[in-house]
Amino acid sequence: MGEAITDKDIHKFISDRPHVFILGAGASKAALPNGDRNGVECPVMDGFLKKTGLGYIVEDTPFQSLNDNLETIYSAMHESGMFPEKIQALESGVREYFEQLAIPFTPTVYDYLLLSLRDKDYIFTFNWDDLLIQAYYRVRNITKKLPKIYFLHGNIAMGYCESCSGVVHIADKVCPKCGKDLIQQPLLFPVREKNYQFNPSIANAWHDFLIILKNCSILTIFGYGAPPSDAAAIELMKKAFSATFRRFDSIEIIDVKPVDQLIDEWDPFLAPTNYH
Repeated sequence: MGEAITDKDIHKFISDRPHVFILGAGASKAALPNGDRNGVECPVMDGFLKKTGLGYIVEDTPFQSLNDNLETIYSAMHESGMFPEKIQALESGVREYFEQLAIPFTPTVYDYLLLSLRDKDYIFTFNWDDLLIQAYYRVRNITKKLPKIYFLHGNIAMGYCESCSGVVHIADKVCPKCGKDLIQQPLLFPVREKNYQFNPSIANAWHDFLIILKNCSILTIFGYGAPPSDAAAIELMKKAFSATFRRFDSIEIIDVKPVDQLIDEWDPFLAPTNYH
């Protein structure tokens, strides 16, 4: 017979493995409950065009009657193949809106999140805004032992080096390793396709994400609503997280939805932890 598992063994098994955060738009909303440094709101996908003033781009198209969800509208426009200039205008408009956001001078949820994690932990974000990056550079003055950050849908602040396959701050313009020009990460792509292989930097992020998701001890989902448009992505996540019975692991969900609704939506992720 094998030796009995002790509390010390369980503690080591948990503490030696990473804590993983998945961030959605709700996390950035929580970081800016009253708007950014200048009162500018950080919007979510629903109502995005109206709140950002970009609705004019789709006014004379068949898609203006669709639900005001940016990804849904972009996907429909892309599939139609009829509005390349408007598609480019949407991408540019999204970048310009998020580029104006400035993190408040006072600490935000993102500052506290970064400082609460270890350098063995990971943050995977679906958000395009660079609020987390702004917080990262600020708290780096306090400690260099910060979690690793991955961008699952691109980010306005990050650039990609084709030669080194690395993602670094776009403000650097060139790769710090090889000196080649950085490529701006795309933000918008058809939600129905969710082809994460179309862009090397995003493909690499998803590759690492699914491996790390299999091996984390704690998974925290913060402000990510698992929208129907992300069905393919959620299926990949579910398959990775549910690969084994995680009897010593736990899952946390930070959201404004009612508890019963969250339990129903995330049950495939809760069950492997025996509802811990």
